[in-house]
Amino acid sequence: MKIEANDKEVQDIFALGYFKIPRFQRPYSWTDEEVINFWDDVVIRDYEHYFIGSMVVYQTEKPYYGIVDGQQRLTTITLMLAAIRNAFLDYGDENLAKGVHQYIEKANIDNIPEYVLNSETSFPYLQGYIQSFNKAEIQCNVGNEEQNLKSAFELINKKLYAIIPKVDSNEPYNDLFEERISPILETLKSLRKKVLSLKLVFIQLDNEDDAYLIFETLNTRAKDLTTPDLVKNLLLQKLRASNVTLDTFKLIWNGILEKFDNNGLEQTVVESFLYHHWLSKYGDTTQKQLFGEIKKYIDSSSKNDSENKSRLLLLEFQKNSDYYVSIVSPDNHQWSPEEKNSIYQSLKALRLFNVKQQTSMILSLIRAYREIKITLKALRPILWKIECFHFIFNSITSQRSSGSIAPLYSKYAQELSNTENSDKIQSINTNLVRKLKEKLPSFDEFEVDFMDLIYTKNKQRDKKVIQYILEKFIGQNINGLPIDYNSASIEHLLAQSKGDEEIVGSIGNLILVDKTTNSEELKNYDFLKKIEILKDKNYPLDEHLLNATQWTEEEIKERGKAMSHKAYNEIWKL
Repeated sequence: MKIEANDKEVQDIFALGYFKIPRFQRPYSWTDEEVINFWDDVVIRDYEHYFIGSMVVYQTEKPYYGIVDGQQRLTTITLMLAAIRNAFLDYGDENLAKGVHQYIEKANIDNIPEYVLNSETSFPYLQGYIQSFNKAEIQCNVGNEEQNLKSAFELINKKLYAIIPKVDSNEPYNDLFEERISPILETLKSLRKKVLSLKLVFIQLDNEDDAYLIFETLNTRAKDLTTPDLVKNLLLQKLRASNVTLDTFKLIWNGILEKFDNNGLEQTVVESFLYHHWLSKYGDTTQKQLFGEIKKYIDSSSKNDSENKSRLLLLEFQKNSDYYVSIVSPDNHQWSPEEKNSIYQSLKALRLFNVKQQTSMILSLIRAYREIKITLKALRPILWKIECFHFIFNSITSQRSSGSIAPLYSKYAQELSNTENSDKIQSINTNLVRKLKEKLPSFDEFEVDFMDLIYTKNKQRDKKVIQYILEKFIGQNINGLPIDYNSASIEHLLAQSKGDEEIVGSIGNLILVDKTTNSEELKNYDFLKKIEILKDKNYPLDEHLLNATQWTEEEIKERGKAMSHKAYNEIWKL
């Protein structure tokens, strides 16, 4: 590997040729804070020969270079030069504007204008709206990267016009106007010099393969480089585009990211997806070691096999990203009525419990179902058993798994991924439930924590879990009619104003009713009156409510204990 490193100023680098941000690079992502810091260092602090770090490139063919490291800084410098150029135009000096523009766009060997900096991912926004000497008459959507560019460019312009005044474009150009703007033009020239005089270490490599290696070496330890960045880089290195203008593999990867973005999921969820997908099919690892495992898997074969593995893995990611999004964002997925009453309810409950250990197994199960390896009839009970376990283990007793639960799930997830035999799948599910039973807390422990659940207007931490519990106690129907739990509310049988908060808010004093019944019919009546109203409405009352002649702390505790017994031994029984 031949590497050349030299100190250069920005104006010398731009004079070398044309620079392209390769497809494996991250899009422009500088925040306002980073742009402001860069502007202040260049303009306000007025460092002489300000050093801005290194820039790593590889030469494709003279005079074209691919950027490996430094694209965020080079893009920001281009934005600054474009703002200075536009300011020269605002003040009527087209010659000075064209002088700056030669560092943004210049004629190639065929005497055709070409932008010095080119980025595939921001096309055509960067080129048409920022780099163009005359703003192009095009329509384009401002996506994630374009929004960052737009924000940065607007911020740079705001900073620029804070040190020079705006002018009236209709003001006549005469001697008085020229005298007034002369010091402003000098300020712009000074700023131009500062930007073009920025110094950096220019590192040049011979080819793209070396560039990928250097990119990985430079960034593997960087805090802001994520596993998805590294995986993308690795896969696109192995899967070179077969067409200059149509990069199918990059489009597939970007499509995966868009699925998460379109569902309002942060990019950190993409990292979790890659991790859980790997656990569900390939083997145990940690999130920190995931990229190393993927790289070892891809590189452990010949070049052709490595390319084939990369292609198949990318296609796996594409398909499984749909499954994963439905798991982590079930409200945004289109479920059939049968799926809504089973798969959706369990996924929603697991999100309520805020647990992730089971995700590799859930992904394996959903994948098996979507790929018709198991039926909904077979999927429904295993999802429910997993839901039952985590209701008791996490939601009520808040157990610590000591790191044993996630590996247990990944073991059975991998077994499930590697078979299509229905008897084997049933055996896997049975063995998983048996192992979960072994880890289940005792009833005595469950009862204590169950009885500690509380909901009042002052204590609402347990509200969602209590609502979930009360929904399960009622079931899906009352008198054969479906229940709209979205419009249900929790009613205190003994009014909150009539007793001790710990008693009034405990689970034994709570029922679930529709909001109209709660606010307009039950009101603040005493217990017996409320029960009479509920009987008239054929509400499914349990024996403690039907047989009670009074409603005191003793009856509330007795009902709570009975509910805990039914919950552990009947409703959520493994």
